[in-house]
Amino acid sequence: NSRWRDDGDGDGALNGATVIESEYRTPFLAHAALEPLSATVLVEKDRVTIWTATQVPHVVRDAAAEVTGVDAANVIIHALPAGGSFGRRLDHDYVVQAIQIAATTPGTPIKTTWSREEDMSHDFPRPLHMARGRGTVADGRVLACDLDTISPSLVASWFGRVFIVPPGPDAMLVWGAFDQPYAIPNYRVTGYAAPPLMPVGSWRSPGACSNSFFHERFLSELIHASGADPLEERLRLIDHADSRRVLEAVGEMSNWAGADIGPGRGRGIAFAYTHGVPVAEVIDVTMTDRGLRIDEVWIAADCGTVFDPVNAEAQLTGAAIFGLGHAMNCELTYENHAVQQTNFDAFEGMRLYQTPRFHPRLLGRAERVRGLGEPATAPAAPALADAIFAATSQRLREMPFNKFVDFA
Repeated sequence: NSRWRDDGDGDGALNGATVIESEYRTPFLAHAALEPLSATVLVEKDRVTIWTATQVPHVVRDAAAEVTGVDAANVIIHALPAGGSFGRRLDHDYVVQAIQIAATTPGTPIKTTWSREEDMSHDFPRPLHMARGRGTVADGRVLACDLDTISPSLVASWFGRVFIVPPGPDAMLVWGAFDQPYAIPNYRVTGYAAPPLMPVGSWRSPGACSNSFFHERFLSELIHASGADPLEERLRLIDHADSRRVLEAVGEMSNWAGADIGPGRGRGIAFAYTHGVPVAEVIDVTMTDRGLRIDEVWIAADCGTVFDPVNAEAQLTGAAIFGLGHAMNCELTYENHAVQQTNFDAFEGMRLYQTPRFHPRLLGRAERVRGLGEPATAPAAPALADAIFAATSQRLREMPFNKFVDFA
């Protein structure tokens, strides 16, 4: 197991107190990039040329050398723009297949393109994940938070097939939970590696895409039990200047005045510190005759100096859409060892008509410049679940949410 956070006296704080307990689940998820996997390979006597979108060109180079016997220095890779990846192209099985075929027809370029069904069926999915939380509150404050998470080890699976498994505890089991900058007096986060069920892979905001859901959902439940305001109690607990500014900003942007915004409506908030970037999101929802509608999403983040504001804001909104759509509608299930959802009719994501209005803001005050491809995914699902609770009094502790509510 991995225990990377153990502040205060967790056992003492929970012993003899009224303990709040909850359990959470997230499913296997496909990467489902819009562009299916493809590669073009030309094998010649003393050279291999590859055209493909990949996140690991050096791994592809070494695989080409191994398959063809050509020196790695003579493997030329044209790394192409990709129509999505989200971690899927950290594996290179689709390129190896093209190399193997091209090696049988030297001098003739070979292009392979996987069908959507092949892509979904042979993915290395996001691992399913589960968590249990125990905590206490008193006098309008959160006093203790003890979170246990368990999932198959992404590090052991991916590194085991692509590189070599690094020694020591697996931090990814608890990423997005143990590293949150809250000064809860008694604060413990423990991760457990479940037996491997199948090969799994990195998925946008790895580790945190599930752990932030668990952590923020449980923190929201503790705050609600304490009677405190969701934003004010987070601000009281936060122990990091950049994160505090982000929370303050999203509160100001959304004119935060609590989760109750009228009959049949609800407002939710969540925060996540991932990949060195604090992100806070506020989401408004409305119950309609056709189901629940997401109205507005405010996103505040600080990745340091912003060099391209248009693309930076697009990263925030795109990552949030990715997190929301998968939380609403997506899961992979298996029957007789085969994936049951093999195309977008069964793995729907968010439709255009369901897309809310987004209001992103980049503060640009953090000392170090960080990336924006991952961080805004993590708080999207817990913020949506928080808003749904405010509108319906229904606690959603498992994804996808469409098991429990209909979306307009």
